[in-house]
Amino acid sequence: MKGFELIPSYRWGVNGILQETPNMASKNLPKSVQSRLQPFIDKGIQNGIFSDEKPVVALYRRKAQELKETVTELGGMKNANAQRFVANCVLTDLSAMLRQKSYLAHLDIWSVDSRMTRTGRAMANVFGQVVIEDGDSLMDAALFKMSLWDEDASLADDLSGGLQYVASISCKNLDLEILDLRPLSGMTVFTEEEHEHGDRAELLRETYDVTPIASLEDDISRNRNDYRLVEATVSYAGVQQSKTGNSFGKMLLKDDSTMTLEAIESGEGLMLNALCDTDTANRFGKYSEVLALVTTSMSEQYGLSATIECAVGVVVIAPPKVETPKSGDDSEDNASDYFNSNVETIDLDDDDSDEETVEETKEATETPAKATEAPKEGEEGWTSEGDDDEWDDDWD
Repeated sequence: MKGFELIPSYRWGVNGILQETPNMASKNLPKSVQSRLQPFIDKGIQNGIFSDEKPVVALYRRKAQELKETVTELGGMKNANAQRFVANCVLTDLSAMLRQKSYLAHLDIWSVDSRMTRTGRAMANVFGQVVIEDGDSLMDAALFKMSLWDEDASLADDLSGGLQYVASISCKNLDLEILDLRPLSGMTVFTEEEHEHGDRAELLRETYDVTPIASLEDDISRNRNDYRLVEATVSYAGVQQSKTGNSFGKMLLKDDSTMTLEAIESGEGLMLNALCDTDTANRFGKYSEVLALVTTSMSEQYGLSATIECAVGVVVIAPPKVETPKSGDDSEDNASDYFNSNVETIDLDDDDSDEETVEETKEATETPAKATEAPKEGEEGWTSEGDDDEWDDDWD
């Protein structure tokens, strides 16, 4: 595949997990396991998922280490029952991988957000633009997002915003406005490359119409993938800590629809209160002009809030190294006061299709006109289906 070889995606040697070495990958499988896995290895090579059996050998040995307690109970790796059990585990992953349609993806990374959830799961969200290569055909540029969980989250360790990579991935639906990319089960690696990608702001405008902030209340996001594009000026951007120690960003955004004489005369403080990752919050200083792709939520009592999926600078003002208090009576733009109390909003970060979560998050929103108290759960608004609250703590 054009000189591009897939290797196992996990980073081992952490917390006592086995560190993969070239020696390990080159060792042969036990004869009984080899004969059982060989048809699947041949199919993977035929489909271009890997070039030889080394990734499967490494996967077999990794599974043996992950499940070492069970392997020990079965008599150790020299025991036929243990070998059969580990082979079954490998076949579970291989069969899922071979059912996936794989593509070569040229990725322009816009943002990478990694963190640990309250339950101790590693996860990372990656966002950017991609050009998909399928055989001899090359698709037009599209937006993409990729949610990485557990072991796959370590893939994000080698990704940096602003750089380009090539990787073999899967995607269930290539007709979506934002492609939902997935790594191949344990077999994807991101390799840095130089690839000419199009203008980011232009791609956003081609994909979504700009919505005035004052109109967002009339068209609230219906789910975590229902985005709105706003073109706005940054009134405030900063980083805060959640109760669990995770850092997250907050921004206040204004546009022409919120800076009107009518709003000034009425005393309303019209600003969009938005959560974002820390890189985004640290990238834009006050008065920067940005295109922000957001999902919105609305509480009847506490108003509008949003979560920023990505933000692209139109005019970028570098943030100050040290913030100094302002003097004078500029209460409307007193962002520190704005964020002094808690308000509830919805965390709309995508999750694995097998692991959808309810993601209600508590925000800081004290408007200049009046202070608000944190709303109770069950306030009007939407949530996604799910069976846990792994992101609840991240904005507390």
